Amino acid sequence: MQGRRRQKRKMRGSFFPFILLAAFIVVLIQGFLLVEKRFRPVILAAAEIKANGAAIAAINQAIMEKVAQNVLYQDLVNIERDDEGRIVMARVNTMGVNRLSAQVTLSVQEALEKLEEEPLELPLGEATGSYFLATYGPKIPVRLIPMGKVNTELDDQFEAAGINQTRHKIYLRVDVEAQVVIPFTSSPVKVATTVPIADSIYLGEVPETVINLQFPPLP
Repeated sequence: MQGRRRQKRKMRGSFFPFILLAAFIVVLIQGFLLVEKRFRPVILAAAEIKANGAAIAAINQAIMEKVAQNVLYQDLVNIERDDEGRIVMARVNTMGVNRLSAQVTLSVQEALEKLEEEPLELPLGEATGSYFLATYGPKIPVRLIPMGKVNTELDDQFEAAGINQTRHKIYLRVDVEAQVVIPFTSSPVKVATTVPIADSIYLGEVPETVINLQFPPLP
């Protein structure tokens, strides 16, 4: 009898480390899930900021390199002068605006597709907002997936440029809806940026037809 009891105690003793190990693993997993649940909104917010900044930089670079360098003011605005060379009318060049819209849409889509193929990396320390820990911690993969079409819109602004001179600036505004994806969760985000693409200096008085110049919505 005593031998059997000793054997049972020995068997219980041999299983005890495994029980402790299993309990430790369970507690560790639960602790990890709790921390992950609490930090998930912080990590997702940091991922949105990083992805939004990367998308804006990619869009701006694509527009400046592939579109803006080849766009002239007269491609977007037709100017009519009188016999003395004074500007009497300025109107939108619809064909040029439509051509610009097509070029911008194609360039932005290519830039976003390239960005989608190359996931960003967010150090966990950066998500904490700490300056000293910003570059530390495991790298969290962040993907930006475009959703829907690229929306483009032209806007303009007049400003004084010297004595009896007016500068007319034309801007291109781009809006894109995308999805920021990190492990186990995702979030929609709107990417918006404005890029100057053309400008011109008007000497003398600017006619009312120029001041009230309105660009139509881009297709």
